[in-house]
Amino acid sequence: MSAFVVNKSHINALIHAGMAVQYRPFTWYHNGESHNLTDENASQIGQMLLDECVRSVCSRYEDDSMTNLPGRTNAEWLIPFEYRFTHRRPTPIEALSLISCYEYQSCEHPEWEASEAKAFCSALRHCTISRLPGYDEVSWEWDDDEYYNPPKVIRLV
Repeated sequence: MSAFVVNKSHINALIHAGMAVQYRPFTWYHNGESHNLTDENASQIGQMLLDECVRSVCSRYEDDSMTNLPGRTNAEWLIPFEYRFTHRRPTPIEALSLISCYEYQSCEHPEWEASEAKAFCSALRHCTISRLPGYDEVSWEWDDDEYYNPPKVIRLV
């Protein structure tokens, strides 16, 4: 599968997923520093994510110019990113899929592993997993003895 520059709606949804984390502000760590996602810096973080994806696709398709990269035909990535609040937040499953797609498109250059965008995605994935329905109701530790020998439940009628 080939890489493409994700559209701004995709970036916007990633930012919106970050705004939905249980403990705000959403925080990630990069180069020994903590970073927070806030209403004030959402556009800046979105631009960082978009730039990383463009950098990746440029690396993958070295012969293409900035206006001829795979992705939106209008080369919307050339216009600065501006976060737009929407009332529809991605569900946890949608957010995990958005993260995976973004990472797949953005990992095509050697600096990806050490990038702030990768750190953002890793932290967002971690926070989003804990929002999955039923996550808080299951045991945190697996114990085969409990599975094979469940505790006896006595019902008082």
